[in-house]
Amino acid sequence: MLSNEETNIQVIHNQAQSRFEVDLGKEKAVLIYMIKAGLFVMLHTEVPPQFEGRGIAGQMAKLAMEFARAKGYKLRSYCSYTTRYMERHPEYKALEG
Repeated sequence: MLSNEETNIQVIHNQAQSRFEVDLGKEKAVLIYMIKAGLFVMLHTEVPPQFEGRGIAGQMAKLAMEFARAKGYKLRSYCSYTTRYMERHPEYKALEG
């Protein structure tokens, strides 16, 4: 479990299901990915509407990209949210593959 103390968001890396997730009580926010041929491919990010705007998707994206960096994977995004996140955070530009 990883946490962001500033916002108190706890992101869990559920490797068995290839996703990062945040438990929101009866619901979950998720960032779904797959790993293929040295690529960390981000497929979909979803945050329930009532929890939008709290930085949850951003924290999942950041931790997913940091995981990919630590493992030596190149990043590819098929998710509109993570694509925009990468555009706004040039520190991940060198990881694009």
